[in-house]
Amino acid sequence: MMITNALAIIETEEQRNSLAEFYKENKNGLYAFALSRTHNREKAEDAVQETFLRIAKYPDVFFALPNGKRKSYAVIVTRNAVADILNESAKSEELPDTLASETSVENLALGSIAADELKEFIGKMPEAQRDALILKTVHGLSYSEIAAELNITDSTARKRVSNAYKTIKAYLNGGI
Repeated sequence: MMITNALAIIETEEQRNSLAEFYKENKNGLYAFALSRTHNREKAEDAVQETFLRIAKYPDVFFALPNGKRKSYAVIVTRNAVADILNESAKSEELPDTLASETSVENLALGSIAADELKEFIGKMPEAQRDALILKTVHGLSYSEIAAELNITDSTARKRVSNAYKTIKAYLNGGI
């Protein structure tokens, strides 16, 4: 993880030194936090890098905080960076080829449509439903894990997955 880019944005030497010291003291904790959310080393590293770039972009906000509050602020910035990275990743990620074979959704089709057609339909579903469905069926996450990944409540995660199944069932029954 590099902080060089973030430090280059900071105008004063005092703030650069302070941010560099803060980075040394907190990078591992922020990385562990990001890794627990992303379950991916590269994404966690990107989130920490993005955290310090965001802090450096608005140094007056960060340096106006008392020292005891800066770590909490950095955790919030990291959480938001993780959410942005995961959202961007979900948008750009193609539907996995294994989706149809790994889900009970295909069982609903009972051979009435091709797996490719089903994958294409799922790819066009509302993003919230699609993301929750993929996290549940492809990645095998629990509702609480889905909630944590999408920054929603457990009940909202359940509702999104349920709505996704209802949407697919309606499609398979010719209702869409």
